[in-house]
Amino acid sequence: MKGKDKGELIIPIILVALSIFLYINTYAFKFTTYEKASPKMSPRGILILLILISLVLIGKLLFEKSERVAEKEKQSPKTKWGMMLAGIFILFFYILLMQYLGYILSTFLFTVCAMFMLGNRNKLHLIAVPIMTTAFIFFIFNYAMYISLPKGIGIFRTFSLMFQ
Repeated sequence: MKGKDKGELIIPIILVALSIFLYINTYAFKFTTYEKASPKMSPRGILILLILISLVLIGKLLFEKSERVAEKEKQSPKTKWGMMLAGIFILFFYILLMQYLGYILSTFLFTVCAMFMLGNRNKLHLIAVPIMTTAFIFFIFNYAMYISLPKGIGIFRTFSLMFQ
């Protein structure tokens, strides 16, 4: 590993150290709750995920061959401003419509639009992946963390309540 490449290790190492420090500090939280999931669960989960992702990045940087790095630097992709703006537009409407359509329907539609925008035209993927993604996140929030997601209004609320 060259000197320039070693500099890329600094941020993930700092993130691991900081995450471990913050994780240890979560034990100082004083909450009295009789729920299965306490308020400590969310920061701990995020910090564990951050540690794991940083460790994967460190491993990738340490074990990646230098030829691949040089090859990647030669092939820098062009920025597609139109796609980036379309992504921001879709995300904005996802956030805006979630309160009206509810989490389930708005997340399904957002995922379909994002996949289509990114070039996926496989009909099976455009249906199966958004259903699985929406269901996975829904069950994690509702049944593991006991956090209620937006249900929408009117008929959309009725639709969302079918999954409770």
